[in-house]
Amino acid sequence: MTLMTGAQALVAQLRREGVTHLFGLPGDQIMHLLDALYDEPGITFVTTRHEQATTYMADGYARAVGREGCALVVPGVGLYNAGAGLATAYAASSPVLLLAGQIPRDAIDRGSGALHEIHRQLDVVAPVAGHTAGIRHAAEVPGAVHRAFAAMRTGRPRPAVLDVPPEALAEKADVKLPAVAERRRAQPDPDAVRDAAALLLRAERPLLWAGGGAVSAGAHDALTAIAEHLQAPVVTTREGKGAVDDRHPLSVGTMWFNPRLRPVLDDADAVLAVGTRFSGSGIAPHVPLVHLDADPTEFDRHHTASVAIAADALPGAEALLAELRRTSGPRPPRTAETARMRRQVREQLATVGPQSAIVDTVRAALPDDSILVPCTTTVGYMCHMRYPVHARRGYLATSYMGTLGFAFPTGLGAKAARPDVPVVTLSGDGGFLFAAGELATAVQYGINTVNVVFDDGAYGNSNRDQRERFGGREIGTALRNPDWAALARSFGANGVALAAPDDLGPALRDALGAATPTVISVPIPRLPSPF
Repeated sequence: MTLMTGAQALVAQLRREGVTHLFGLPGDQIMHLLDALYDEPGITFVTTRHEQATTYMADGYARAVGREGCALVVPGVGLYNAGAGLATAYAASSPVLLLAGQIPRDAIDRGSGALHEIHRQLDVVAPVAGHTAGIRHAAEVPGAVHRAFAAMRTGRPRPAVLDVPPEALAEKADVKLPAVAERRRAQPDPDAVRDAAALLLRAERPLLWAGGGAVSAGAHDALTAIAEHLQAPVVTTREGKGAVDDRHPLSVGTMWFNPRLRPVLDDADAVLAVGTRFSGSGIAPHVPLVHLDADPTEFDRHHTASVAIAADALPGAEALLAELRRTSGPRPPRTAETARMRRQVREQLATVGPQSAIVDTVRAALPDDSILVPCTTTVGYMCHMRYPVHARRGYLATSYMGTLGFAFPTGLGAKAARPDVPVVTLSGDGGFLFAAGELATAVQYGINTVNVVFDDGAYGNSNRDQRERFGGREIGTALRNPDWAALARSFGANGVALAAPDDLGPALRDALGAATPTVISVPIPRLPSPF
């Protein structure tokens, strides 16, 4: 037992659990925790300029390296402001720990009008968190932190939220720091694995559908080997991009509301879906489905599973691969067929509009190990469908939350986690201004992302909706924008203004070698729908 303040115990347990960065914004109720961080050189505190960036950065950090990202905010308004990033992390099954202050202990839930008070604040975030807990005394701190990490490391990754009043941070207690929370991977039922292998081997044209759970579990090698054994075409969700290297001859494309992949889905006579909600275009009701997922509540949500395997994607895929190899030899190659599928998809996407060429330019300019973070923008939509991912954890998307303004701060978190890897964010002019103030954070901490802003003078997707569905009755969607290059330079970042999208490739290559963050503005026309 060691005598510590609650704040010291919290910092010590965070460090024990492997935390190296804490993204936060200081304020009244959490100042004792900031003071305790002063004495912990192993944790870098990154001060953001808005609470929304704390959870976005923590999410980018978590997904870039595969371990928990941590954020810190004051109670009430701070918690609300961090909500968009927390919701995105929940949608993307990302392990983000949000530490929130609380009002003074005796005032909690009394409605007395204390600074930043909201009634039952953990209830506010409960729908977008897998674990929540209120800490009220210093002695409770290490155990509560340990349990939060244990929850994030068990089953499907989800965010966790802890709140703590200032007294619990300031007071001292004799505490014992628990051991590091272990990651617990759910193991597959051998009978389900045997049934799944038998079903897939009966099929003549099986298809592999890989989601974000395959990426977060690190099941890349096993899934690639399964695809090769079955000679199954591979499609991914946007969160699953990179689960199988898109250079692989069996990789066909990304199934994100992409009608060009409809023939690929219709050709399959069995589907293996791994780590995915299995939403989107779906498959015909009669097609048998093997669904492997760490979260059994996802089974039968969009398509009834013929065989359901409740397990982490890595041990589940490894067990299935072993059973396939035990009971059959590899199938004859289908790579000529899958190459034709992929070529047809890409040829159709190329006819959509200028965004296809823009995405190709971005891919050609970036090293294979780059991380791309697209925002909710028309170019981002085309990235989901057309951008090939070669690196593991090389693509971060918003999942179904579709949060505008996500890309720039999330990219900062990814770059903080992996400073030696190029990180590029793609935003529209509307989305980039959501968190443009974080240019100050990027410059202050040397987080050198390359940030492309596509400027069409509008909230482009909504504007297109008005033009196409509402007879051109435009209201609230046109924007008056700043000089993006001058804005970047005012923060001490590089600012580059291009004359046309054709100039983007050289500008990207130059920016990747810069010693400061860079903003590249690209004028574009109003783009057509990629759907």
